[in-house]
Amino acid sequence: MAGYVDERGNKVPSEDINKTVKISGVEARQGLLGRPVLMVLIASLVLALIAWGGAEMFGESTDNDAATQIQDTIPPAKDTVPTDQGTVDNTPSTGEQMQPAPADNDPTPQTGSGG
Repeated sequence: MAGYVDERGNKVPSEDINKTVKISGVEARQGLLGRPVLMVLIASLVLALIAWGGAEMFGESTDNDAATQIQDTIPPAKDTVPTDQGTVDNTPSTGEQMQPAPADNDPTPQTGSGG
């Protein structure tokens, strides 16, 4: 009787090599579905939400960004324009032409061929 040795070192007879075993899908499944799997999924989701909430509260308690602090200031009136805006007036004087803006690259179209 010919056979071979499997990966565990056991001798497998030749009639077991081509043997077909019929099992159902439930028997072939490695683990059962149902209530235990659902409980693990729900528990992990709850723990993830608790960890996220803890991280949010810790982050807010250690945040000292000036943008998060509320300041009571009076907004300026709409008809007044502050002088310290830091804007530049680029309009040319009367009679002068507007200069074109500098380009970062060559404005001529490039061709795909090298020649």
